[in-house]
Parts: sequence; structure tokens; C-alpha cells
Amino acid sequence: MGRESTANMAASRAWSRALQSTVCTLVAALVACNDAPQITDDVPADETPERWVEGMEIDSDLSGDIRPEAEALIRERELQAVEPAVEVSYAWTPPTTIRIWRRGLDGSTASCSGRVDVIPLEKYVKGVLPHEWIRSWHTESLKAGAIAIRTYAASWIRNGGKYSCADLDDTTASQVYRDEFFAVTNSAVDATANTFVMKNGLPVVAEYSAENGNPTATGVSEPLCAGKPRNGHGRGACQWGSQRWASQSGKSATWIIEHYYPGATVVKIGGGSTPTAIVVDSNPAGNNATVAKVEYTGTWTSATATPGYYGSDYRWAATEQTSAPATFSFYLPAAASRTIDAWWVAGTNRSSAATFIVYDSAGVELGRVAKNQQASGAQWNTLGTFAFKAGWNRVVLSRWQAPGSVVVADAIRVR
Repeated sequence: MGRESTANMAASRAWSRALQSTVCTLVAALVACNDAPQITDDVPADETPERWVEGMEIDSDLSGDIRPEAEALIRERELQAVEPAVEVSYAWTPPTTIRIWRRGLDGSTASCSGRVDVIPLEKYVKGVLPHEWIRSWHTESLKAGAIAIRTYAASWIRNGGKYSCADLDDTTASQVYRDEFFAVTNSAVDATANTFVMKNGLPVVAEYSAENGNPTATGVSEPLCAGKPRNGHGRGACQWGSQRWASQSGKSATWIIEHYYPGATVVKIGGGSTPTAIVVDSNPAGNNATVAKVEYTGTWTSATATPGYYGSDYRWAATEQTSAPATFSFYLPAAASRTIDAWWVAGTNRSSAATFIVYDSAGVELGRVAKNQQASGAQWNTLGTFAFKAGWNRVVLSRWQAPGSVVVADAIRVR
């Protein structure tokens, strides 16, 4: 591409940005007249994301030298409106850098002929967060945004990148990145450094949009967004919802993210002293055998009939006065106090007092907790915090009750 052509394209890009800025200002001015989209309410003009102005959904622009494999992944997501199935892997290591095609700067039409910057991943998240989220929003909303942005990037890196010579670009076709940083968003990124949304040992494709509706496109109940028109594809995190959950209900970034990505877990990988979460799945194939395993005594049936299960399926067994439990075991290299959560799918035939019994590696009972499995399904439910010993500790789900109901073994999380 000649210098004159490159200069003209860059000038055109700059003009386009100036026009978008003007549109942002006009949109904000129209809010008072109720003529502007719901998503711009109470958002300062200089904070309004370019994506909201353009109405561009993540990954909807397939221009550039997008890889065929990347386009297939995008099409699959759009058709299924769910997270595509992936193989279980425990060798995934978070990336430290990301290749960004700077077509927003040079106006190039392909990554291999344009400018590609290799940027530290955490710096990249700092350059995206203030241009995709609203920097004056609640701290927990910003933290949730940082986690989603980082995970979205990591998932594309893991899948070989979106473009022939780059993992992502710097426009609304992927995530908007600018070499422009703010203290408030930098702090949110630092507070969540090395933290990802994980499922089956891998980062999920952490999509997000402005308003996801109620329920969201993936079936997540969203009472704080009831009556709000959907703005975007409605999958993954709801940006406005993250702000409402944080400011109106005091929810943490971890709660917000796990609410929007059912079955996934927020995990900090290295880079700090926060312990890595261990999830013990009901399906033995879904577990890292070095730290997690599950065993059944008696008849436990695999099922997928009730939606909202963790992983690939769940197991159920009829209640009866017999010692035939499901045993979730996890390995700790050193003694530690850890919090235990349980996941199940609810139903009217479930036990109202499913009993989880917690043991340390010496076989000492640390406590037992009865939970009503007719409610609170498709989410993590806290059993308590216990002092465990080094070695293989256990959470046993008992079925010893009067006949007439069932207990569900789905997943246990150790954090």
C-alpha cells in the first residue's frame, strides 16, 4: 500500500472518529427528550462506548483476513446462542501477551499487511476497559468488565487468533483498544489481574452486550433488566446489568460474572496468593485427576433432562435408607481453610434436605449441611468454610432419607 493511500485512509479514520464523537454528544443531549436509546441514559458523552453508538455487536464484523476457523466459531455461537462445546484440557496456561491488529490507526484491510502490536495482556485490558465499559460506574462493575474483557481475549488467543496475523483488532469488530488509560479503570484491572472465567479448565468466550433483556439470550434470569429493551446479542455479561447488580444489590464482581456465565467459575491463575478454585464435577471425565475425583456407591443415573447443570451432565439417585453416597474428593498440598460450594439443578421431586457431609483427609467429620434442592438450582450454593488438612479431603452427598424423592449430585467447588 502506498504512503499516500495509507495517509488518506488514516485521515478518513480520524474523520470517522470525530463524527462518532459528535454523535456521542448528540445522543447524550437527546436523552432528556427520551429520543435516545435506553443504553445511553445517565452516561457522560465522553464515556459512551463507540460500540453503543455504532450498534456493533462483538464479532459481528467479519471483515479483514479473518481465519476460516475463527469465522466457524463465531457462526456456531450465533446459531446456538450458547458456549460451544470444547474438549477438556488442564494444560492451559494464561497468555502474557496479545497480538493486536491496529487497523483503527492505519486503516489497513488485512492484519498481515497492517500494523500488528504485541501488547502485554494486562496492558491490553487496561486499554480496552474504559472504551468498552463506563469508567464512572461502580468498582465491582468495572472489575467484572475487566474479567470479561481479559477472558474474551484469552479465549481467542487459545483458539489461534481471529485473524491470519493477529489475535484481535482494536475496533468494535473485536474489542475497542486505545493507547489511552485512566486511573480508575487501571485499578479495576490490577485488582483482577490474572483472573479469568473458566469452564472445564478453559477460558470461556466471554461475550457481553449493553442490555441483555430478561431472560438473557442464554436463559439467565435478569430481574434488574426486566422491561429493558435488548441492545446487542444478549449473550454473556450484560453491561448495564453489571452496574445495577453492583450499585443496587451490592453484588461482587465474582458474583456478577458467575451469574452471567452459568456453570463457569471465576479463577485467579498465578500472579498472587489467592488460591485457585478446584471444581469437582459429577462426570469423572470432567475432572483433573491430580486434584479432583468423584466416586459413587450404589445406583446414580446420569441425566441432562433438567437445564442449568454444571459441565456435561448431572447424576441423581433415589432417596432410601442405605449408605450409597456420591463422594467428591479434592487434594490440597497443605492444610488450609477453604469455602465449599455445591451446584445442583432444582426440581419439585428433589429432596428438601439433601445432606452434604464434609470430611478432612484424616476422615474427621468437619460438618454436615442440609440443602433444599427444590430451589436455588443452576448456581453455586455455599455450604460453609472448613479447616482442611493436607491430602485428599471429601464432601459426601448422602441419600439416606425416607423414600419418595431424589438427590442430585452435580458439582462441588473448593475456593
